[in-house]
Amino acid sequence: MKKLLIIIFSTVFVFTSCSKDGTGPEINLSYQMLSEKIWYLDYTLTSASNGAVTKSYIGQSTYFVKFLNDKTTLDSDGITGTYTVEKINGVLQIHVQAKTTGSNSIEYIYNIETLGTNVMILYFQKAGVATKLYYNTSH
Repeated sequence: MKKLLIIIFSTVFVFTSCSKDGTGPEINLSYQMLSEKIWYLDYTLTSASNGAVTKSYIGQSTYFVKFLNDKTTLDSDGITGTYTVEKINGVLQIHVQAKTTGSNSIEYIYNIETLGTNVMILYFQKAGVATKLYYNTSH
């Protein structure tokens, strides 16, 4: 019985210690690509059952968000908070816990479609309406 337990524990140890987790490096890279930049909102694309609406903010004083290395965030509306990058059900997400200028707590969860050096596309769905947010780092 003792030998059987040792074999079982050894087998479990070998299989669990050899498995690779690709999520850690992907999340770390996402933090690097995201942080210490000011992300300016260029476009929003809202899709509902009655059609799609695109709004452009290029050339306007527009919304921006800055994600800092210490995992805090601030935006042009004065909202400050903390953020994390997670992978949920195979989708990278940005989770923001923040407070408005009036000290109201809010939470945002955005799915990451694209995150590059200068381009970021986020999306979310609320009440059957899908919205994509197109950001860049040059204004």
